[in-house]
Formats: sequence, C-alpha cells, structure tokens
Amino acid sequence: MVTRESMLKAALPLFARFIVSNGLQTRPGAFEIALEAVDRALPVLTRNEGLRLAKGATGLLSPDLLQLSDPDSPVESLAFVVAQRPRHGQLQLRGALLLQHNFTQRDVDSGRVAYRHSGGDAQTDRFTFVATDGTNQGFLADGRVRQEPVSFTIQVDQLDTAAPSITHLYSPSQVGLLKNGCYGIYITSRVLKASDPDTDDDQIIFKILRGPQHGHLENTTTGEFIHEKFRQKDLNSKTILYIINPSLEVNSDTMEFQVMDPTGNSATPQILELKWSHIEWSRTEYEVCENVGLLPLEITRKGDSMDSAFVSVKVNQVSATVGKDFTTTPSKLIQFDPGMSTKMWNIAITCDGLEEDDEVFEVILNSPVNAVLGTKTKAAVKILDSKGGQCHPSYAFNPNMPHAQEKGVWRPLTPGASSPASGSFHLEGRPLPSSKRPAVARGDTLRGSDSSHLSPMKLRTRGNGRTVHPSYVYRNGTDIIYKYHGMVSLKLEDDSSPTHKRKAKVSITSQPQKTIKVWERPQADKEESTAGSHFPRQNRLPSFPKNCTLELKGLFHFEESLQKLYTCDGIAWKSWSPHTKEVEEKSCPAGWHHHSGYCHFVIIEQKVTWNTAARTCRERHLGSLVAVLSRQHMRWLWDMSGRKPFWIGLNDQVHAGHWEWIGGEPVTFTNWRKGPPLRLKPGKNCVLVQRQGKWQTKDCRKGTSHNYVCSRKL
Repeated sequence: MVTRESMLKAALPLFARFIVSNGLQTRPGAFEIALEAVDRALPVLTRNEGLRLAKGATGLLSPDLLQLSDPDSPVESLAFVVAQRPRHGQLQLRGALLLQHNFTQRDVDSGRVAYRHSGGDAQTDRFTFVATDGTNQGFLADGRVRQEPVSFTIQVDQLDTAAPSITHLYSPSQVGLLKNGCYGIYITSRVLKASDPDTDDDQIIFKILRGPQHGHLENTTTGEFIHEKFRQKDLNSKTILYIINPSLEVNSDTMEFQVMDPTGNSATPQILELKWSHIEWSRTEYEVCENVGLLPLEITRKGDSMDSAFVSVKVNQVSATVGKDFTTTPSKLIQFDPGMSTKMWNIAITCDGLEEDDEVFEVILNSPVNAVLGTKTKAAVKILDSKGGQCHPSYAFNPNMPHAQEKGVWRPLTPGASSPASGSFHLEGRPLPSSKRPAVARGDTLRGSDSSHLSPMKLRTRGNGRTVHPSYVYRNGTDIIYKYHGMVSLKLEDDSSPTHKRKAKVSITSQPQKTIKVWERPQADKEESTAGSHFPRQNRLPSFPKNCTLELKGLFHFEESLQKLYTCDGIAWKSWSPHTKEVEEKSCPAGWHHHSGYCHFVIIEQKVTWNTAARTCRERHLGSLVAVLSRQHMRWLWDMSGRKPFWIGLNDQVHAGHWEWIGGEPVTFTNWRKGPPLRLKPGKNCVLVQRQGKWQTKDCRKGTSHNYVCSRKL
C-alpha cells in the first residue's frame, strides 16, 4: 500500500527551478525543499496477558502475550524498559540472562525473550515495565496515557506429582438385553470412578493393562471396540459397555487397568470384575403320566445372584391343548429375588379319563431381565396316557442317574400291598421328620438329597400297631409328596423313625369311588400352616391352608369337600377355571399385574415427583396413576411395591380441597395416616403412600421424588 508519506519520502529531496528577469536580462535559479518526519503518535500496549507455566519451567514471551504497536514508529524502536525484575525467576534474551534493562518488540516477535522460573514454591511472580517509542513520553494502556510502570504477571503451577485416586470400584452386574439381541453391562461412574483435584474428568485416563477375556468393551457413541484406554468422562456419560459373549457359559470376567493423569502420574493397577447370571431350565425333557396332578418345572439361575432377575415363560402347545390337557399358572413372569437360585413353575396336568394319544407341549424361556439366557431355554413335556389305568414311561426318573438332569418322569407309584382297596383319604404334603428332611438352601434349591428321600414313608395306626403304606409318592420341587388312601379315619404316626414320632389325623372322604387329584403347595408354605389346615373339612365352605398373599400368587388349592380348584391372585383365593385363566392371560401385558379389573405396573427404576409420575403414566404407559378402590386393594398394592413409598393418583389440583382420582374413578376409599388433612396448600396437594400403606399429602411439583404405580383399565 502506497501512502502520501511514503511518496514524499521517496521523492526527497525536492528541487524548485525559476528564472529572474528585469526586462533586459534573465538569470535562471533553483532552490531545494527538504521535508523532515515528526513522530507525534504514542505507542499503544495492545496485549499484556501474562504468562502461565509449571514450577521450574521456562516460558516464552510471545506476541500473543505481550505486544506494543505504533503507527509512526518501526517495531525495532518500540521498547519495553524493565523497571522491576522478577523475584522468583529471570528474564532471558536469546537464551542468556537479560543484562540490560530493555528489550524491543522486534525481540518479542522473533521469540528471543523468555522467563525462566527458579523452581521455588512461590505461585506468582511479575516484572514491571514502561513502554516507549524512543521519542514521546508515555504510552497508552487500557485507554489512557500512562507514564508509571505496569505489571506483567506470571502464574506458576505447582508440579502435579499425585496420581488420581479410585473412589468407586464395584463389580457391575446389571445385565441388559440390547436392541441387537446381545447382552451387555454398562460400566458407569456408579461402579468405577477416579478423581484428581488437579485434573478434569476428561483428562483422567483409564489405561487397559489386560482386557476382558470372555467379552469386549465398546463405546456406545462411536460403536468402536475399546482396547487401550477410556476416560472418566466416558464413564460419567454412560458410553462404556461390556458385551457378553453368549456362546461361552461363563458368569464373570475381569479387566486389569491403571488410572493416570496427563502428566504421567499413575496409580496402582486395579482389577474390575464383572458378574452376571445365566437362567435356564434344569431339564429339557419330561415324561409325565396323565394322572400326575401338578407338574413343577424347575428354573435355575447360575452365577451371580446378588440382584433380582426376571424371565418370562412362553407355552407352545404342539399337540397338547391348554385348558384341555394342561393348565398353567396365570403369571408368566418368573422373579428371582436376591440370593435365589431356583424357582418352580407349576403346570397342572388334566386327567380326562379318556384313551388318547400321547400329547406334547413346550415351555420356552424368553425376555430375561438382569440375566442371560442359558443353553436350556426350551423344555418339552410329553403327557403319557394311562391306557387301561396303567402308565408305562420309557425311562424312570431317578435323581442319581447320570441323565437325571436332562430327563425326568413323574408318575404314581404302584400302591402298596397293605393299602385299603377302596375309599380315599389324603395326607397332603406331610413334612419329613427332621432327621430325614433334606436341607433346603436359599432360593428353594434342594441340596444334599438322595434316593432315600423318595422311599415310601410308612405310617402306623395308633393302638393296633397296623402299618399303612403310601399309595403315591412323587417329588414336587423341594417337597416329597406322600398320598395315602383308606376307608376309615385313623390316627397315624411315622413308623420309619421310632425316636421321632409324629402324629397326623387323616379324615375320611365322602366319595370313596373317586380318585381325587390334589394340587400341592410349596413345602415352605406347608410348614408355616397349622396341622389342621392340611386336611379337608366336612363343612361345605372352602378351607384354605394359608392366607393368599403376593408371595403365593399363581398357586393352586383343590378343595375336596367342594370339588373345586382355587387359585391365589395375590390377595384372595378365587375359584379357577381354564376360562378365567385365558381372560387373565389376555388382560395385562408382561410385567403388569391384574387386580380389581385393572392392570398395574410399579416403577422403581427412577424416582420422580407426582407431576412427572402422572405425565409418565399417561404418555409412556398409556394409563394413569393408580386409583385405590378398597382396603384389600391397598394391601395388595403395598405388597406389590415392595413396601416402599409410592405415588397414587389422588389429588386436589382441579378444585382446591376437593379430592379426586386423576383417572376419574369415584373416591370410595381413603386411608389417611391421621385422618383427612386440614391445612392444605390450595390446589397443590397430591398423595403419597407411606409406611404400612398409610396416605400423606405432599407437594405435587416439589419435594422428594418417589416410586409410583401406573394402572389402566382392562
């Protein structure tokens, strides 16, 4: 760019020529014009950012940190005159100590000026200076003319010699079924976390020393495999996923890692253990006689069992028909509580007394929650017709046989020779003597049992010394069921163990010509019942051996005096038939529970306010917060929620002080903790179920978040 000033300077010196004449004579002449530049603009301090460096390090004073500008002065004329030198370091020019008291902008632009810290513990240092262009007094800084020195600040960071520390190191075990059909465990900051006061989370590095052996790590954001490292920020954002290899029947894996910061400080190597469990059928084939009654199928969980797990059961009829040849419990969702390793799923085999071909159906495990499906996901059940009253399985069930875990036969044993020829009475599920009772581990797993536990137990009648042999013996889960038949009422005691005598009263039945099938209950329930409740009564009212609770939901009871089958729905014993079962099956989706004409679903994964709970029930679950219809309904909900506080749909948001259900149901029942609330915030009150199912008002928008129960009408 050419300026007027540069043109003038390029044309200097200038000459003027002229002629002088008096009319008679002329004389030429010339004179020279000289221009001299005058510096009137002050230098401007445009940058004074200061310097930051580590303890003992050397930092360059670059133009980005320190800069002078002047429109009418060259950079070599712009100088920084040092008024006070730094105390904890020294200024250097061209790598040597700055001996003079000034340096120029040209030196700064050329990278010749630096500051070197002496290595002390001081965290700040500085030097002061004035700026000059060599002509004018003063300089511009921060918009005003200054002549006094200004400071250049130096921030000294202490050396980071401490490695990040591990604050969370747990074994992740929450298994999820991914959209692509794989199983994965998210590794988040809840199970693995490191912190460092000198390092941000995105700079804390987890270096993988030895990767997982039975699976691999994956970044859910990028989809890439992780082989070398990941950061704490990745754990915070839940992007680290361990993919389980389902082809390997293992239930754990380990990974060795070392946490470090960008400066290389590293902590001691650590091991992260991942745990999960496999759920499968204990056997894949069953052969059962048509008159077996109840067939319990065992589902096992192997591996980590510290958390709850769920699995669904699907029935494939094949040649057998539901409702005609067999019936199943209403609930298709199997829940494994913490520590539980086995569960029984009951199927009632129907004996129609007709000669027909053998029938087959299958039961299939699917939709696991917090578990991985094992290899035995399908079990086939073959129902053998008792042709002419005889049932001949192709192989016998013996727990000591090598293939007992794969195939099992359930059939009545041949009646003993001493059994009465007619009449019928039952000793239902009589517990074994304590000396012979098999040990039952947590989770209903039968351990330490042998074939002796299936040997028929003999009962001796009191008074005449007569011995009565059992007519039927079979295993029901962890129970061993003995059935006795006779014509008269007898008082019996165990004849197999003289030192441990047990009395049992056996009542006569009113229909001696009929063989009655009995649906047995789990052993744990029987032991809690009173002795009298094990036997049918002579009156015409049902006699249930135990109150129906949520734990007994889905179990059956056959009332001989009424010849009716009852099932527990979690609240009360109700008359059961294949038709009612089909209705219940079609009513509620998987994971939902039926009661009082509504499907219920409890949400415990994320606690929220009442308003958020109401919106989630409406938008995500197509229902509304639950309306409590009766005291019995309230007890059932309290048990279903795990006896933890939860929101219900009662509120006064529409009309202050007027309580109504969010779904529009009439308010026919209340369960206030201390009577109806009096002092209320107008239009802001919602109801929380607390201890023992009592109700208390809370603010709908604010306050502590809680679980909630959604419901929708059938």
